[in-house]
Amino acid sequence: MHPSSPFTSRCKRVARRSFVAVSCGVFGSVVALGLATSLQACSSDTEATTGKRVVLHTRVQMNELATKTFTTEQGWNITLTAAAVSAGPFYYFDGTPPLVLGERHDSWQYASRVLGLGTAHAHPGHYQAGNAMGEMRESSSLDLLGEAVDFPDGEGITGTYRSARFTFAPASGPAKKLLGAHVAVAEGIAEKDGEEPRYFRAYADLETIEYSVAEAKIEGCELTEVDVEGDGTITVTINPKIWFDFLDFTDAEAGSADAPVEFAEGSAQQIAFVLGVTQLSAYKFSYSSP
Repeated sequence: MHPSSPFTSRCKRVARRSFVAVSCGVFGSVVALGLATSLQACSSDTEATTGKRVVLHTRVQMNELATKTFTTEQGWNITLTAAAVSAGPFYYFDGTPPLVLGERHDSWQYASRVLGLGTAHAHPGHYQAGNAMGEMRESSSLDLLGEAVDFPDGEGITGTYRSARFTFAPASGPAKKLLGAHVAVAEGIAEKDGEEPRYFRAYADLETIEYSVAEAKIEGCELTEVDVEGDGTITVTINPKIWFDFLDFTDAEAGSADAPVEFAEGSAQQIAFVLGVTQLSAYKFSYSSP
């Protein structure tokens, strides 16, 4: 575990509140010991409120509803023929997520002004992450139209989990070839009554995502509230429908099945897709015990 991570910092604060504060200071002086050291500092506290060390396996999958044709908020029926994402690390907290608080999302306000959309979604602006409860610090990628993928294991402490941070990372892992230089891609067909079908290819790069969210971190994703009492699995479910909710294909070229049209850099369609990719509602976390 990286010594500057929120979970490591949480562990150090926990340890300082107990009689093992001296030990925690020793551990802090040898941060090269990494994750094991931090977790020892956390798990050695005898008070129930501090938590004990747990292993958190990690799975990433696509929302089942998006495996079939879905309808966006702009009224387009989307059928995906390819989709992939490169992600990690993930972090877990005990703060209440914005979607539960019902706060607005500034990206939707931006879209309303620039793209002519008016729907309001949640925003992490007033989100308080609270205590860091766990993390998975590796990166990998996923073909969203394939099976769920096991990412590297993470670690945490027992306690109440309520929210999470999803981050994008340069393409690596099993879907790297599909992603190319991008961190999110999607191909498919967009259809609407009275409109010619649009065959498209959309993508989001790490650099453009960072224009929308700092350091490509999606803060305040919902993690179904749970009291973690032991080892288990964190499942991250990605919903590509949200990626397309800003996107209006009316002015997009039709393309064909053999030659889908790639949205031009800086086009309304490209901007809308990147905004959709950065919506926290597209990434939902849950915990399950063995």
